[in-house]
Amino acid sequence: MSSSKASATVRMYRLDELGDCFLVTFLAGGKTSRMLIDCGSFRNTTASIARLEKIVKDIKTELAGARLDVVVGTHQHNDHLSGFVHCEKTFRSIGVDEVWLSWLDDPTDRTACRIGKDHNNLMLSLFNARKQLGNGARDGTVAQSLDVLNDMLGFYGAKGSGTPPVLPADAVKILKKLGRKQPQYLRPGCVLDMPGLPPGSVKVYVLGPPRDSDLLYRKDPRNGESYDHALAAQCLTTTKFLEAIEHRAGGDVSSQEEQYPFANSHKRRGAALKSARLKRIRRLYGKPDESWRKIDDDWMNQAETLALYLDTFTNNSSLVLAIELAENRKVLLFVADAQTGNWLSWPAIKWQQDGVKTDDLLARTVFYKVGHHASHNATLVPAFENMINPNLVALIPVHKKDPNITKPNGWKMPAKNLLKHLIAKTSNRVLQMDGKNPASCDPTKDPAKSSWKLVGIKPKVTDMFIELEFSGE
Repeated sequence: MSSSKASATVRMYRLDELGDCFLVTFLAGGKTSRMLIDCGSFRNTTASIARLEKIVKDIKTELAGARLDVVVGTHQHNDHLSGFVHCEKTFRSIGVDEVWLSWLDDPTDRTACRIGKDHNNLMLSLFNARKQLGNGARDGTVAQSLDVLNDMLGFYGAKGSGTPPVLPADAVKILKKLGRKQPQYLRPGCVLDMPGLPPGSVKVYVLGPPRDSDLLYRKDPRNGESYDHALAAQCLTTTKFLEAIEHRAGGDVSSQEEQYPFANSHKRRGAALKSARLKRIRRLYGKPDESWRKIDDDWMNQAETLALYLDTFTNNSSLVLAIELAENRKVLLFVADAQTGNWLSWPAIKWQQDGVKTDDLLARTVFYKVGHHASHNATLVPAFENMINPNLVALIPVHKKDPNITKPNGWKMPAKNLLKHLIAKTSNRVLQMDGKNPASCDPTKDPAKSSWKLVGIKPKVTDMFIELEFSGE
């Protein structure tokens, strides 16, 4: 193989729940370089940790004494980073040359530090709100609010009780000290050579997360002191929400709570309570068989809005990489959990290297790591329609037996219509982490078998991983 040609093998490890762990091995000019993109699963059960340890030991075996050239931590969600906490000792025994993180993890970036502070405050306030809700009755709106908070805070390693969620943040602290070299904090527009290979043979283009606050948060800006005014407003709302929950539970609250959710001036007192009409209304309102009409706890629906806001921000903060095998111009696209705001930022990127165009990278994409386990809001239609390479293939890190998917009204992963479009655009070359593929995508049978043969790839499927090889030709 010439020094300029490069091939790549993409290995998706099979978590027994929602999670991401991808080992990418590059060959060029007789040299080998390996990149690990994320290592995590949603839960922190004994079985979850055991599976992660087994996977990391397999990575060590695969490396056969070599170091990982690059470890990428895309964003602070449990299902992407928990393995770096649970398997820290094994990672240190493997050895890592470089760690790549998002600019949002850069301790010298003032904007990132301000955002991180507000983000942490919002997360902790939601944790405390969840704790207060869990101490009371669990029915109706309260139960629904608690379910939503449990779902969203689960991404941060939060459990039903105990200390606030910190696991992904701990993982980032570990990653910052894991490499032999100082970590790199990547911004959109950066172009890097893959370490350990001949210069120019494999290039890495950084598409996200955006620096633009509108797109990072998917909210309109407003005047104020905070860099991200939308996040600041959400933090204030969450504080008020927490105070109201504490008041409902009979706890001590600040005087500010007296105005939330209903101001004292609107409450009826004294002689007004003796009104016959008011008494009749109160009797009717309190009838057990009319309880479905009550709105006393409806204000707690705000928990869902705030929790989803936190989740959307963290997903939009995903580090997105387009990796080019330079000579044959094939592009491998890893978008982590990037949601709409992240995708929308890509056309406006100002690239460090002349001649680079985002649309061109998308048009040459032959591999797509489907975003956010193929949820409905994590593959932007215009960008996806730009992936026009006839050899496109896709891997979805989804496990359909994950409790968050199987529970009543569970998460729709993969989203039905998105999966339909993925199958059509790839000509049935779509594989799920759990192996529960649609019949038309079974790689051992037609039409999928012939379709994979047409692009020169034979998927390797084991109990441990699913692997695809992209040649240098």
